[in-house]
Amino acid sequence: MSPENNHKEQTQRYYERLSLSQRAQHIVLIISFMTLVITGLPVRYPETKAAGAVIKSMGGMAVRAGLHRVAAVILIVLCFYHVLWVLFTKRGHEEFLAFIPRKKDALDLFHQLKYYFGLSRTTPRHDRFNWIEKFEYLAMGWGSVVMILTGLLLWFENQAMLVLPLWVLDVTRVIHSFEALLAFLAIVIWHCYHVHLNPSSFPMSKVWLTGLISEEELKEHHPLEYERIRREEIPPARVEVEPTKVGSKSE
Repeated sequence: MSPENNHKEQTQRYYERLSLSQRAQHIVLIISFMTLVITGLPVRYPETKAAGAVIKSMGGMAVRAGLHRVAAVILIVLCFYHVLWVLFTKRGHEEFLAFIPRKKDALDLFHQLKYYFGLSRTTPRHDRFNWIEKFEYLAMGWGSVVMILTGLLLWFENQAMLVLPLWVLDVTRVIHSFEALLAFLAIVIWHCYHVHLNPSSFPMSKVWLTGLISEEELKEHHPLEYERIRREEIPPARVEVEPTKVGSKSE
């Protein structure tokens, strides 16, 4: 007799985590940030062969400078748009309030450290944003302000020197350079691991593309938010029904 497979249907629910506007802002940020990094780091390390090769591949220093400034303008426009989005949209206002650090975040940090050192068997139960996500958001905001202000002073250096002493420009150049390196390392090492290379999401989280998070991920990473969603009976953004093989039997 031939074996017959038994199947049952499994329902997978997805909830909206990022709106279309948030995803668009994130993609524009990725493009502008990476362009700034690629066109900016060769200036910080001009003596290296890699820097020379990158500048040559772009068509020279003039083209590099032009691309760097175009990316800077895009970042400035994005920051202004984000501020307007926070101030004048309900979603933006609610998301910003959710990013504000609270006492629980400090407690969660110590709880996480206890878990890492084997002093706790459980991890913190997070709401919509955990302490890492809040830190990254605020650091990006602060870093963008620093980079934009220092970058504008360096861009319009001649005009700035009419009202500022030379040492201010020298300090500005150092701040701009080190802040750029810090931002690059934070994104590559911390953000990329936390969001994409983490074993629970490897090889990549698709939330930044689809805006959706599965019910299982929501339960695991944001249990307090999930409990609130269930309590308020918020419907999922998408529901998928997939056949699941549960076993086989012979006759």
